[in-house]
Amino acid sequence: MAKAPRMVERVQKIRIPAIPLILSISILIALAPKTPEIMAIIIAELTKLIQYHAIRSHLDVILVLRDQQQVVLENLSQRLLTSGEWMPVEINSRSLTLGSKIRYMLVASVLDVSIIVPTWNEEKYLPRCLRSLVNQSSNVPFEVIVVDGGSTDKTVEIAKQYADKVLIKPRQPVGAARNTGAEQASGDIVAFIDADTIASEKWLDGINHAFETDRQAVGVTGPTLPYEGTRLDALVYDVATGWFQRLSLTLGLPHVAGFNCAYRKDAFWDAGGFDEHRQLSEDIMLSLRIRHQGLILFNPEMVAYTSLRRIKKYGYTYLTTYYLMNWATMLLLNRTLAYPKVR
Repeated sequence: MAKAPRMVERVQKIRIPAIPLILSISILIALAPKTPEIMAIIIAELTKLIQYHAIRSHLDVILVLRDQQQVVLENLSQRLLTSGEWMPVEINSRSLTLGSKIRYMLVASVLDVSIIVPTWNEEKYLPRCLRSLVNQSSNVPFEVIVVDGGSTDKTVEIAKQYADKVLIKPRQPVGAARNTGAEQASGDIVAFIDADTIASEKWLDGINHAFETDRQAVGVTGPTLPYEGTRLDALVYDVATGWFQRLSLTLGLPHVAGFNCAYRKDAFWDAGGFDEHRQLSEDIMLSLRIRHQGLILFNPEMVAYTSLRRIKKYGYTYLTTYYLMNWATMLLLNRTLAYPKVR
């Protein structure tokens, strides 16, 4: 059987000045170990540090969604079965015909989604995050699960106003908190977003579209953009964002940020979930493990907007040094540092 059609095609036109290219390659050669997995972590962490304000003045990425009707037709043509519950398929109220009407068994295209939000003292950001979730313009069934790490402010009170489930698990690292939410998830898909991140109106549809379009998909992520910052931030980020993203894709080692992603729940647990003993890079390590089970897709519909609070508090120099120290600790001691505190 042929592979299911890919939801998104990438057409990339690269125009990069020589100096940033040489600097980027030199940094990678100097810092990256000889194993592709660790190189991917380095690429991913640098990308996360600089990705929010990308204005892409040197990189034009055209993400072209295929015509949705064609996607449906291609998918259904591969799902012709000889048993099961049958019903006619209609596109724009017109039955599909190939000489005569052909009936297909519809594979369930709408999957229940459990959205998991880890929190700790997030009363400033959490209301906007949760409102963006409950106000999704989607017919996809979903639940919101907040996993709180023992907040001392009004975080739990706010969470109870919006979330379907509020779990209190004090002193958990973020990876463990996400796993706790996944353990209580009733959906087929577990989606993750952070408290300082806002989901776009079509975010949930973007998740569902990815999984319904490609049956081999085990995960999906999308663009994460800033909702604050300066133009200087944008220029600094633009120098490296395109190159590190491009290199990561070229290596075939997808990196997925934990604050804007979704996975099939069975594949998530088969991959071991998030590493609860890592304070940094637990999200990258998961995506490197789960890629062996299927495809991780990028869907431009799955847009999220996040804060730059860590960068605003510490600055680029400190955070870059901190992430480099984290990589050294991983390589030498097989453990990671904790996230720099932002509150």
